[in-house]
Amino acid sequence: MYRYQTLEDVPLGEIAACLNLAFSDYDIPLCLTERELAHLFRTSGVDESRSFGAFYGDQMVGFMLHSCGLYHGQEAAFNVGTGVVPEHRGNGISTDLFSLAEQVLRQAQIQSYYLEVLQQNEGAIRLYKKQGFSVTREFAVLRASAPTGSAEQGKVEYMEFDRFDLDHMGQCRKIGPSYEHSTGLLRRNPELYEVAYRREDGVSAFCVFSKGDGQILQLGCRSVEELKPVIQSLLSRVHPLTAKNIDQKEREVLEMFAALGFKTVAKQFEMVKRIDS
Repeated sequence: MYRYQTLEDVPLGEIAACLNLAFSDYDIPLCLTERELAHLFRTSGVDESRSFGAFYGDQMVGFMLHSCGLYHGQEAAFNVGTGVVPEHRGNGISTDLFSLAEQVLRQAQIQSYYLEVLQQNEGAIRLYKKQGFSVTREFAVLRASAPTGSAEQGKVEYMEFDRFDLDHMGQCRKIGPSYEHSTGLLRRNPELYEVAYRREDGVSAFCVFSKGDGQILQLGCRSVEELKPVIQSLLSRVHPLTAKNIDQKEREVLEMFAALGFKTVAKQFEMVKRIDS
């Protein structure tokens, strides 16, 4: 009934039309142009040879997008997005796509398969658990619309991402980024990112952010107090400002953002499935 294939030869416009229809009734509806989808593919590292479409006749009715790269020190796959258009749901397409994905990832000897899901999306969570995924972390997405108070501007500097050495931070602790904000993935498109940082006997705090849409992607600090003026300075330059996927175990960091006027706008689970070789 359904035909499945990789996305290498599928026009981007066709993928965009399927994605927009599949997410039209989602908790956060999407409506992406071809240009916006191309940007998503680029920044998320989508690998069309390991991403799949489901077809009913000539119509694309489902998709599964994947990115592959180093995460937690090992090669991993990340499910950038999965969707089925409303009129074809309930026919096993998602299950077929997951089976196909697992087969391809096993052949590539990739043993860790990650995804993220909004915590209120109970139907998707049930599906993922049925497929063998389990929750590894809980993330908060935070947003502030305007700066509060004055920042210590003179102590915060800015640098292009590709000139900033994230590998040698000394005592500056990196606050664990999600897959899509991992250093390896950001390095594929360094021109898209910038770093705000504070230096005092070495780098004491830093924040990697995207130039185009004002999103904080990575954080690191010796102490949260040293990170605070970095966020204040960035918020004075870029607003609204979004901090994506802050681990909810980082209580001090979350409290610092709240004190600066950031509100929680979404909560997500990170889930993982281990693929046997």
